[in-house]
Amino acid sequence: MPEANETPKKMEKIAVILAGGGGRRMEGADKGALMLGGRRLIDHVLARLAPQADRILISGRHDYGTGLTVIPDCEDGPRGPAAGLWAALNWIYKNNPNTDGFLSVPADGPFLPADLFARLSDAIGSAVACDTKDVHPTFAFWRCEALYAALSAAPEPYGIALKELADSVHAGRVTFENENAFFNVNSPEDLTRAEEILRR
Repeated sequence: MPEANETPKKMEKIAVILAGGGGRRMEGADKGALMLGGRRLIDHVLARLAPQADRILISGRHDYGTGLTVIPDCEDGPRGPAAGLWAALNWIYKNNPNTDGFLSVPADGPFLPADLFARLSDAIGSAVACDTKDVHPTFAFWRCEALYAALSAAPEPYGIALKELADSVHAGRVTFENENAFFNVNSPEDLTRAEEILRR
């Protein structure tokens, strides 16, 4: 509780780019570094995300030359995709504990909506993005307290699927009409498809 003469610390809008995947369908390539329309995938994500967040963190192995804070996976906690969320949560508790939630997006999602942060964080609890066909839990706003409880209970070393994690924190569903908003580049064919989307 701040003293009467203290200014309460601003609650930052924090976004985390999940960039720690192995890129198995891309022959082990670092997907964030793949080129799309003359720019890396990570640059497309940053261009769309930067106007929406006060602070952007990268959950992965390096910063792609951006100068952003990199959060490596923790030795404890779940494995797999949830490891990046656990690492982000630990960083937030240490560096900005008044923040009650954060946005996650993947490094291979170059068409994320300009209003993603606003719409997902407007939910009372956690929230995941959907289009008219599917749920996309890598694009989500996670409330820290609920996420901590869920990840603390996740089985080790196997981790927890993000859809299962979203269900466990009772995340709401927020639907976006743009069918390409949550397109992921997971294979060479996807990269070709992304080039077609970009040219439109």
